[in-house]
Amino acid sequence: MKRQPALPRSQGGYILALNIAVLAMMLVGATYIGERMTLALKLAQAEQRRVADELALEDARARVLFLLSTVPRTRDGLGSGEHAVRLDGRYYRAGEGALVSLQDARGLFGINVFGLIGSGRDRIERFLATYGLAPPDIARLTDTLLDYRDGDNLRRISGAEAEDYLAAGKGDTPRNANLLAPNELGRVLGWGEQEALWQEDPVSEEVHTYPRGSFNPNTAGWRALAAQGSLTPEIAQSLVRSRRSGEIPDISRLAFSGAIGDPFGAAALVSPFPGETVIVTLRPAGANWGYRLAVEHTPIGAKSPWRIQYAYRVALAPLDDKEAAALAGLPLAGALRDFAVKEQLQLPF
Repeated sequence: MKRQPALPRSQGGYILALNIAVLAMMLVGATYIGERMTLALKLAQAEQRRVADELALEDARARVLFLLSTVPRTRDGLGSGEHAVRLDGRYYRAGEGALVSLQDARGLFGINVFGLIGSGRDRIERFLATYGLAPPDIARLTDTLLDYRDGDNLRRISGAEAEDYLAAGKGDTPRNANLLAPNELGRVLGWGEQEALWQEDPVSEEVHTYPRGSFNPNTAGWRALAAQGSLTPEIAQSLVRSRRSGEIPDISRLAFSGAIGDPFGAAALVSPFPGETVIVTLRPAGANWGYRLAVEHTPIGAKSPWRIQYAYRVALAPLDDKEAAALAGLPLAGALRDFAVKEQLQLPF
C-alpha cells in the first residue's frame, strides 16, 4: 500500500485558519440573532405595557368623567365630608395601574384673566417672582407675554413682536390673542429658554387659560396664592400645608381681607367653591408621563354634560414610592351621591 504524501505545512495552516474564520462568523451570526430576538422580546413587552397603560388610563378617564357629570360640587370638592374628592391636584388611585389628579381651574393662576396693564401686570410679575427670577427677567417675560396676547404690533420696552420671533429663528409668531392651552407658554419668546420655569414645578402646571377671573384659595397651590393674594411665599406655603393637613380647611379668609363673595368688596372674585372647569391629569402608576385634559362642566348643555377644551400628553415628575403607596382610592360615584334621590341641588359655579 502506498503512503499518502503529507500535506504541506502551509496548506494545513490555511485550513485551520479557515475553520476558525467560519466558527467566528457563526458566533457573530448567533450573537446577532440572539440580540435581535432579545430586542424583539423587549419591544413586545413594551408594547404590552403600553396597551395595558392605555386601557387603564381610558378606564380612569371614564370614571372621572362620570364623577364630574353626576356628583354635586361643594366646598370640599366632589361630594362632601371625608370621602369627598379634593380638587386641589392631589393624586388618587383609579383602578388597576392608573393614577388621577383633579385640579379646580379656579385654584390656578389665570394667565389670560388679567388685563394688559395695571394690576394684571403686577400679578403676573408676582407669579414669576415665585420662581426666583431676577427683576429684569421678570419684566422681560411679562412684556413678551403681554405682546403675545395683545392684538397690535406695537412692541413693549422688553417685549417681542413678529419680527423678533423671526429673528430668533422661531417658526411661530405671536398669536395676538389669548393662549389656548398652558403648554403654549413655551412658544412665547424667552419663556421656553428659562429653565427655572420648566424644572421641578413647571409653569404649565400652575396656570389655566380661561378668561374667567374667579379664584378659589381652597384649591390653590402656593404660587397662585402668593400671586393673587399678595402673600409672601413662606406664608402661602404655610397656608397650603395647613389646608392639606386638614388643620385649616378654609383658608380663604386668611389669604384675603374683606368679605368673601361681596360683589363690591376687595375680594369680589374670590370664591370658596370649585368652578365649572377641572384640569384632569391621568398617568400610569410608576410612569413619568401622562395625559392632561381640561374638562368644562356644562350641566345645561344640549349635547353633553361636559366639554373637553384641550388634551395633550405631558412629561411628569416621578412620584416617591412611599407617597404613591399611601394614595387613597378614587371613590365610586355611589359613595358620593345617593342615586335613589332624583332631585339633588347642584351648586352654581
